[in-house]
Amino acid sequence: MNISTETLTIFVFLIPGFISSLLLNTLVVRKEKDQFAKIVEALCFSFAIYAIVAIFIRESPVLLLEEKIGETTKHSIQHNPKVIGWILALSVMISFICGLLITTDIHMALLRKLRITDKTARNTIWLDVFMDQKRFVIVNLKNSRRVFGWPMYYSNTPEKGMLYLWQPAWVDGEKYIDLDIHGLLLVREEIESIEFTKVTAENAQPRKREEQDARQPQAG
Repeated sequence: MNISTETLTIFVFLIPGFISSLLLNTLVVRKEKDQFAKIVEALCFSFAIYAIVAIFIRESPVLLLEEKIGETTKHSIQHNPKVIGWILALSVMISFICGLLITTDIHMALLRKLRITDKTARNTIWLDVFMDQKRFVIVNLKNSRRVFGWPMYYSNTPEKGMLYLWQPAWVDGEKYIDLDIHGLLLVREEIESIEFTKVTAENAQPRKREEQDARQPQAG
């Protein structure tokens, strides 16, 4: 297979963008892209990286050397290790920054506040709810049972719908029956709906202390 110099140059130019895109895919949940979309994304990342290098470093990653030998001029290309190091560092830093923004939704929250958009940075509403609503839940099962617990782990999409509840307890009317296990793994086929309670990690601690105090025998 013959690869032209122009094609090879474009591929080398895209390498920093591909590094950023690959790292970002390991950090956050994103929709699968086709090959064209991947190249466009790598091109955008690469453009941002080289723009930062051009503005702040002001050096080229490669140097074109010219040497005169008699009547002829010989050209050679020499890599600039300093700039290549900065490009690699920026490839990693940009993916980390993008991962932080997507996970925390900071930039989209600001844009929603300015009424520019009503979208979030995350891939599904399933992730939006579980990442924003840090609170205990009650899962209604299809066998009419209800279980209370903290959603420690959850799948990336509602299609998979897997949920790991920490410190689970069966809900029987107003009573909570502790299962005395670390956690309970629920799959989508078992779940009918999920209720998000008003109990958070912060306000759950005083309640636990009150319950422990109530169980202790009173002096006198």
